[in-house]
Amino acid sequence: MVFMCKKCKKAFRKDMEVYEESDEYCPHCDNHYVIDAKEPKAMLSVEGEDARRDARMLKDERVKEDTKRSLFGQDVSDRLG
Repeated sequence: MVFMCKKCKKAFRKDMEVYEESDEYCPHCDNHYVIDAKEPKAMLSVEGEDARRDARMLKDERVKEDTKRSLFGQDVSDRLG
């Protein structure tokens, strides 16, 4: 395979069948040209529209929260059966 070093701008060849850890460096300037791959991590996230157009999913910290709208402050024991 043919590689090109970004630091010294020189091209060089490496045989990928006998690739070793020492081959991760440029033979001209000893620049480490192989970088570790970043693996994606599993996570949950919320996706929405552009917040500049539709800001309903964002919470404004300046506005005081109405306690009547909260589910945690209500007594719903008569509805539970």
